[in-house]
Amino acid sequence: MTNSPKMNDSSGRAVDDSLVTVLGKVSLFAGLSRLQLVFLLGATSRVEIPADQLFFDEGDSADSLYVFVAGEAVVEKRMPDGWRLLATLRPGQTVGEMAVVDRSPRSARVRAVTSCIAIRLDSGGLESSHEIAATVYRNVAATITARVRAYTDADDRRTE
Repeated sequence: MTNSPKMNDSSGRAVDDSLVTVLGKVSLFAGLSRLQLVFLLGATSRVEIPADQLFFDEGDSADSLYVFVAGEAVVEKRMPDGWRLLATLRPGQTVGEMAVVDRSPRSARVRAVTSCIAIRLDSGGLESSHEIAATVYRNVAATITARVRAYTDADDRRTE
């Protein structure tokens, strides 16, 4: 068995090969080469959030997305009668895609259920390569479209 060559990201840091593998399996980064994933990692930061703490709150300013590496978190929306669960997030899933597109305040909060590790990518880092950004933005559009379709299909089934 041969070891894969050590690579450096765009900032010259040694790359954790397991993180490249994680990003390569995330639908948001489909179509990116291994070299592009390594470059993208240079624009990320590792985030650790303890259980019952927030990644971000509804209404917070926004310009980044998160890729979950470990743990479980929930997306919750404030309603007149309390918080409504919108989704549960697990490793390999992403959240905050709308933030890198429109930079509007967060539309929901994300709360860690267990201790979580995620990779944070801000819009500036994403846009440091136009080729990578174009691919990721296309994938963001597909992801958001799928979520809207799933939500409206579920809503249609509730009204039948």
